[in-house]
Amino acid sequence: MLTALLALSLSQLPTPIDFIDNTEIGDARQYIGLRSRGVYEGHLVDKAKGDTVVSGSWKMLNGDTIEVKATGCKGPACKDAKKDYTAKVGVAAARAMTLQSTAPAPFFPSGSYYCHYLGCEPRIGIEVLSKAANLKGLHAVEDHLIERNKGRNSTVVWIGPRPEGATTKSRIEICGRDPVKAKAALEELKADLALATWFGEVTVVEAPAKDCLWDARLYVRDDVQPPPRAKK
Repeated sequence: MLTALLALSLSQLPTPIDFIDNTEIGDARQYIGLRSRGVYEGHLVDKAKGDTVVSGSWKMLNGDTIEVKATGCKGPACKDAKKDYTAKVGVAAARAMTLQSTAPAPFFPSGSYYCHYLGCEPRIGIEVLSKAANLKGLHAVEDHLIERNKGRNSTVVWIGPRPEGATTKSRIEICGRDPVKAKAALEELKADLALATWFGEVTVVEAPAKDCLWDARLYVRDDVQPPPRAKK
């Protein structure tokens, strides 16, 4: 029954094209528009030097990889910004996207994104994992972190696949891809978990690889027991 429910949940997730087709993706410094019919726009925002706008085309390869061809550019940063690139899109959850990108910085960076209403923005990515904790416990952790993020809008949280090794103790694993984001992820996680007294102790380690697309992984101990939900 549990396997059937998980399969149904996965089948209801958006596809990569659902996330990116006719969507604006970015933040206050940069954003791209992947318009319908393959029209591409890339914007770099610079109040001091002036904005740069790259035009071109885009298409989807293999169902999960965006290929961008830059054909035109206006603005002071064209020398560095007018470049072709690819970006592989991963669907982590209903509103969580990961991206492995070769775009010229600071365009469309690799990492984690929150997607909603035809728009995606880069955020601190936090993946919640456990070898044997039940889904009730994992969702309680996920819900707590999402609730703490309301109003802050700095993180995107999702439950990842079951890891191989047992998780007898909880730990935070931070990624070295972006040290600034990793530090922010650690600080927010430690502060948020301190308010969940039922979660227990947590240790901190560095991830062995730096090509991770999340910024912190929260390994939840197998026997975690969240408090019962209050009756309404």
